[in-house]
Amino acid sequence: MLEALKNKINSIFSKIFLLILAASFALWGVGDIFSSNNNSSVATIGKLNVSADDFVKTYQRIISDLNNNTNGQITEEIAKSLGVPRQTLGQLINEKLIDIEVNKAKINLPDEHLRKIILASDVFKDQFGAFSKQQFEYVIRQIGMDEKTYFNEIKKAVLREQIKAPFNNGNDLSPVFKNLYYDIRNEKRNLKVVTFNASSFKIENLPSEQEIEDKLNKASNLYQKPEYRSFSYISIKPDDLLDDIRIEEADIKNEYDNYPEKYNTTEKREVFLANFNDQQEAIKIANLIKDNNNDGNLSDIFTQIISDSSELDSEKLNLGLIEYSDFPSEISDSIFKSDINKLIGPEETAFGWRLFLVSKINPPISRSYQDVKDSIEKELKVIKALDKMYELGNTFYDEIAAGNQIEQAAIAIGAEVKEFSYVDSNGKDLDGKIINDLPPYQELLSTVFANELNESSELVNTIGNTMFAVQVNDILEKRIMTIEEARNQIIEDINLEKSMALALKSAEKFSKEVNANNFNKTAEKYNLIVLDTSNVSKDGSGAEGILDRESLQEAFNLKEGGISSPIKYSNKSYLVFNVTDIISVENRNEEQLLSINAELSQSISRDIEQLFINHLSNNQKIKINENLLNSLFENDS
Repeated sequence: MLEALKNKINSIFSKIFLLILAASFALWGVGDIFSSNNNSSVATIGKLNVSADDFVKTYQRIISDLNNNTNGQITEEIAKSLGVPRQTLGQLINEKLIDIEVNKAKINLPDEHLRKIILASDVFKDQFGAFSKQQFEYVIRQIGMDEKTYFNEIKKAVLREQIKAPFNNGNDLSPVFKNLYYDIRNEKRNLKVVTFNASSFKIENLPSEQEIEDKLNKASNLYQKPEYRSFSYISIKPDDLLDDIRIEEADIKNEYDNYPEKYNTTEKREVFLANFNDQQEAIKIANLIKDNNNDGNLSDIFTQIISDSSELDSEKLNLGLIEYSDFPSEISDSIFKSDINKLIGPEETAFGWRLFLVSKINPPISRSYQDVKDSIEKELKVIKALDKMYELGNTFYDEIAAGNQIEQAAIAIGAEVKEFSYVDSNGKDLDGKIINDLPPYQELLSTVFANELNESSELVNTIGNTMFAVQVNDILEKRIMTIEEARNQIIEDINLEKSMALALKSAEKFSKEVNANNFNKTAEKYNLIVLDTSNVSKDGSGAEGILDRESLQEAFNLKEGGISSPIKYSNKSYLVFNVTDIISVENRNEEQLLSINAELSQSISRDIEQLFINHLSNNQKIKINENLLNSLFENDS
């Protein structure tokens, strides 16, 4: 998600206020850069420093921007868990390293050039595309800067970009690669594959007791009983409370009278509409639509012809289902007087020349009080039930706070207690069978295994407004199985190992004997089925269910005619294959070619820039005030 936000940065202005949150600061984890010196700087870089004030302001701007760009999905707590504070400081230190190089290079930005940059920024333009002083003042006020501070930050950012220019993503390296990387990535291969399944080399003799014991001792981590927990469960949901709730007739009638739009719907029409600047273009397209209308779906013809004959986006032609009030009356009058499936226009409007058609009409629906009385009553009951649930939740917490067990709390709120004995984290019982009557809530088992013995959990809200709580009554700790418990699995595993050893021996013999010219004959001699795979790509398409990642990689390492060594597949077989053909790329997709080369160019540019930053960091004494940095977050709620 953070990388996606990074890609939204379109100008030098926004780069300043939304730091690049990539884990690119290579200094983290190097012990000698940390310092506990007590000063007002979070970090010092040579003779420069990152003040606590600068760090906090930058961090707060990032949190604000992240929330704005993700509709509040990235809270400050989540940001901390993702390491944003450290990444923020890392980016600020990177900037100081580059500032040192700017000073060394003695480069400057003339005020006139800075003025041109700001005047040209779309951020500060009004609706007519002209620079707006009011807009400028509003923007810098929103980011908590005055004019002088803002000019200084812009100047620094531009000069930093000058130093980093040799490494930025604007450098097109595609001429270096031309078609090479594209051709390697899109090369395909034809293969012949044979499989040596362990199941074909069955072991008849059972392993000895000593073998079984040795296997358990050497691989005890494979033979363990998971942790099991017994717990009590209570829940409350709105449906449990509905029978005891009474709604007055007057309340139902008031709901109906006060919110008529909930029970009565106006007419809606699905509309396809296109605006054209030129009347002749609109007439020409209207004629094309009429000429191609063969009593088919006119909306499809409308969309297809306009998409093919103009620069209008076909996806924006369908306005969806609209009501009369959705548009100004001059537009709605025309739309809601039109017949269905009939092309209207061209009509002249303030926006140019309009063509439209109505493809579907949903007539108005009017429901009487008697029609909706029961549904309104149920809706009001649910609302009251939800209020009652929260009251019961408070009662539950009071009971638990008083030292009562979950059973007493359940009695106080009228909830039923259910007992579940010895369940593992996957919902299985002591015999490894799925427990079918567990409550169907995703949060249930994680809640059970997150709480201590004899402690009640918090009330958990689930889908459907159900609230539940659990109390752990007993815990069987995770342990190594006894020989008797693990015997059958150990015997199966030992025999599989022996079968795999025989399969490998046979595969190695086959691999040495076979060549490209006798692959089928040798396979027949070994009673093997040859699988032919055609047009196998590096992403595995064409070899689904036959090759895995490792064998796929080997297939593209071999030359034409090459025979692979045996490769283990899914721990139950070995593969040997022959590369029969290497299919070179003939027709290149130019759009994909440009995209791949751009992707590679950007990746190399980022790597080179990172090497540059690492080099600069090695030439400067960097200290981080850990005590101050940690103290900035100690009192956060």
